[in-house]
Amino acid sequence: MAFANSSLFTTDPGGEYVPFKPVSAVRAMFDLGTKVCMAIGGWGDTDGFSAGAATDASRKLYANNVAATVKRLGYDCVDVDWEFPGGNGEDYKRNGNSNKIYEIETFPLLLSEIKTAVGKCCELSIAVPALERDMIAFTAIKVPAINNAIDFVNVMTYDLMNRRDNKTTHHTSLTGSLSAIETYITRGFTPSKINLGFAFYAKWFTTAAGQKCDNPIDCPTDVLEDANGADTGKSGAMTFESSNFASVPTDLTDSPDASCGAGTHYRCTANNCCGQYGYW
Repeated sequence: MAFANSSLFTTDPGGEYVPFKPVSAVRAMFDLGTKVCMAIGGWGDTDGFSAGAATDASRKLYANNVAATVKRLGYDCVDVDWEFPGGNGEDYKRNGNSNKIYEIETFPLLLSEIKTAVGKCCELSIAVPALERDMIAFTAIKVPAINNAIDFVNVMTYDLMNRRDNKTTHHTSLTGSLSAIETYITRGFTPSKINLGFAFYAKWFTTAAGQKCDNPIDCPTDVLEDANGADTGKSGAMTFESSNFASVPTDLTDSPDASCGAGTHYRCTANNCCGQYGYW
């Protein structure tokens, strides 16, 4: 269940997290034994993690507040979605990465404290980037310590193209996913702890005006991110709810030539099925 704000756990006493729906109501939607987790953070929410990880005292406070919240609300597990320790987060152009170098050291320490605090009752997972350029805190030196602290690592094998890019490539791909998993295994994650992440959305990107693109890959894009790192609105995501798609046309007629679907006003008939090569 996403997301608890990362800053809720930095104060004494900690802030109160109120999920969008009671845990019991979510649990009732799934088979008996399904584990319900509290996800913390997400994309631009990093300040609380940075503050919580800073010192021994802040890490213990943060971890104890997380554990208390998990116990109060009845979760089975915790997912730390810190994007991205060490830099390249949402604020990387405004604030730079140099002031986040210390997070490479403190990230595994915070995870260890959280795991200790939640004890044997709850699993601890983390969400991690798939692009190697974003794996700043996941060095071959630090990954073994991170691996020891967590039960699962959820690799975000999507957003392999994002608004920082200026040429089109796959938003998610078999090759990109394999590269990410192999990199993390090489750096020290236990393979059995790795979950392959799937995005339940598609991404779109505006190509540069006047460009003729004969191939969907390596096509120049419009400016997707401004000088401060803000979204220019030239890219985005589409989820797969029915409300995002056009209604079924009501003026279709039987196809006379085996064509149908997009670009036509024809429908298939029992005796005249549409053919291949772009037809339904």
